[in-house]
Amino acid sequence: MRALNLTGQAIKLAGVFINITGNALPRLTQIANTSGEPADVLDDIGAFLDMDVTTRFLREVTPEGRKWEQSQAAKDRGGLTLTDERNLAGSVTHNVNGNTLEHGLGEKYAAIHHFGGKTGRNKSVTLPARPILGIAAVQETEINDIITDWLI
Repeated sequence: MRALNLTGQAIKLAGVFINITGNALPRLTQIANTSGEPADVLDDIGAFLDMDVTTRFLREVTPEGRKWEQSQAAKDRGGLTLTDERNLAGSVTHNVNGNTLEHGLGEKYAAIHHFGGKTGRNKSVTLPARPILGIAAVQETEINDIITDWLI
């Protein structure tokens, strides 16, 4: 899971650091300072990120829109990469706790698919990185729009 915190602090979850800066940070801080329920805007952002990741599973693309390398299973049997049984795609989730949004995948094996690496018996299989989670320009724009809607 990764976390967005309204204070702009870096948060470590499962070995991943995210530090929110740029256009969204002052707006998130304003919501934190003026709203009695900053969790509502974070929940809206989390719902958007869930939908975005689910859509990208179906399109087989990174947050930036680059196509994933096709898996051997998809080549052999047809179908989509990383979605044969939909366990990974079906584990997209978010949780809001106070002023923190956690967004990620619930399956333990998500990291090996996201970052790539060696797996299997004797680490004999090398999986390419297929970035699943992330905030690129497209997601940043939508998050800014969600925040703007809350401020208007």
